[in-house]
Amino acid sequence: MGGSVRFLASSCQRAGWDVHAADRFGDADLLAVAASYRSLPAVLDAAGDPFPELAGMPFLFTGGLENAPDFLARLAASRPSAGASPAAVRAVRDPQRLAAEAARVGLQVPESHAAPYGLPVDGSFLVKPRASVGGQGIARWHGGTAPDRPSLWQRVHEGTPHGVSLVLADNQPPQLLGVCRSLRCRAATAAPGWAYAGSVTVAPPPWVDRILALADRLARQHGLRGVVGIDCIDDATGRVVVLEVNPRPTASMELHERTQGLSIATAHLTACGLRPPNLSPQLRPPMASASSKAILYASEALAITPEVCSLFDALATAWSPRQDTFAIADLPAAGSQITAGSPVVTIFADGHASEAAEELLEQRLSQLRTALLQPAIRRGIASAAAGARNCI
Repeated sequence: MGGSVRFLASSCQRAGWDVHAADRFGDADLLAVAASYRSLPAVLDAAGDPFPELAGMPFLFTGGLENAPDFLARLAASRPSAGASPAAVRAVRDPQRLAAEAARVGLQVPESHAAPYGLPVDGSFLVKPRASVGGQGIARWHGGTAPDRPSLWQRVHEGTPHGVSLVLADNQPPQLLGVCRSLRCRAATAAPGWAYAGSVTVAPPPWVDRILALADRLARQHGLRGVVGIDCIDDATGRVVVLEVNPRPTASMELHERTQGLSIATAHLTACGLRPPNLSPQLRPPMASASSKAILYASEALAITPEVCSLFDALATAWSPRQDTFAIADLPAAGSQITAGSPVVTIFADGHASEAAEELLEQRLSQLRTALLQPAIRRGIASAAAGARNCI
């Protein structure tokens, strides 16, 4: 369960599990691997156990549900949890507790405030929803009326954003899965505001040992376990600022499956004490030394017509060098309507180095945007939009 679960559902299936999925999108490639699917909002709104037909089945959560620890606690009372406990989630998402743990290993966190009183309004602070995912809802603070939802004001730190992926298992030192840098070509994705745009794999920086030390403390002091991600900023002077801890698998982790041939699902499930049915999952051989991904966002409302689906299929075939992998994922279902600012698809590119992978990714983003402007594609979209208006 989570905001988007296509990657982890596929990884679980290759590890031998039958997967029942719940997310916001119900993309076509998720439905192809899930034994059943439910909309995440319906699951969150359900009274009692939202999965009575799956009694006793372990649950695994991804992005967004770290903001719902009470819901996780309700599920954990009736079935095994393949992930961090609700108590661990609350601990690592608490800015004060995270600051204390980071300081013990020589790391910093952004200066944070629960209210904006007395803060500068020159954009040197961000206002962030306390319950946010993927950078959604974050903006620079320029004063005015504070949001009516629980928020946090944090000082901006300039530098290179990284995501560190680790495995935490009981009574074992943290295992580094890999490090990604956030994309430099954000503009090409049309990502709104501070929304997550994508990542590229990079060699582990020298400071990663301090992140491992922080993860070790979080595991020993708060019981954090499974595959987790730690987001941070490297300001190139040796100072590393920890932005947040994601107590669950993250979106960038599938890049490590592409470059290393490992199974994120197997690593996560075994760390959580669940033995996957297939300890030799159907791994794809490593594709390249570096891998990148970008989420293409809709710059305007987009109807997913047969023409658009055919375009995705044609580009996926042209871009995929091997039959055992893919270059486009999170494919929206035919007939769906995507609002402006929402994600459309995820695009991948690989290369001999990070810069080469990111350069190819930017070329593919440009190619896809140009293709979506073709007259035949635009006519199909306009026709679908007119049909939708006629139905209203």
